[in-house]
Amino acid sequence: MIKAMLINYVKKKRQSSLSRFIFFNYGLWNDFVVFLATLTGFIPSHVIRQTLYRHIFGVKIPSNSIIYWKCRFYRPHGVKIGQNSIIGNDAFLDARDPINIGDNVNIGGEVRIFTWEHDITSPSFGVKHSPVYIENWVYIGNRVTILPGVKIGEGSVIASGSVVTKNVDPWTMVGGIPAKFIKIRPMVKYKLDTTHRTFFQ
Repeated sequence: MIKAMLINYVKKKRQSSLSRFIFFNYGLWNDFVVFLATLTGFIPSHVIRQTLYRHIFGVKIPSNSIIYWKCRFYRPHGVKIGQNSIIGNDAFLDARDPINIGDNVNIGGEVRIFTWEHDITSPSFGVKHSPVYIENWVYIGNRVTILPGVKIGEGSVIASGSVVTKNVDPWTMVGGIPAKFIKIRPMVKYKLDTTHRTFFQ
């Protein structure tokens, strides 16, 4: 109720002193949350990290999924992860718009997922944004970059080092910059084993 009233006020009176005060404090709080979530990524314990991610930062992650260490977030509460999924070390998840990750998804290390980007055609160099959807049984290799608005279809594979700029069809393998079709992947519907975890990562 109060949040909705503040949003309406700021929309109507953007230049008022109160609006500027609200913007400043919201930005300050958001930056502090991002800072704390980043520090959490360095804790060498899955149990502690997952507990903090879930209960303090609002990441929607079940106990049978894994986020390895040194993950960084922008708006962690926008991340939703399904069952038996794995996110590798040093990932960056920009969840200013939602990032939805399905079941049995294996994401490699140093992957970057963005939901906002600058609009190079905008006279003010503004931004455009859209959610990212990653469906079940997807395998994403190391150092992949996924841009806003992309939907990665069920069972698809993204080769390491690729930049994904558009939707990926189900059960296909893509790779390159920008990522392009390589081959069809057989339909293999497995359950990832997330019970064995590297203790200090």
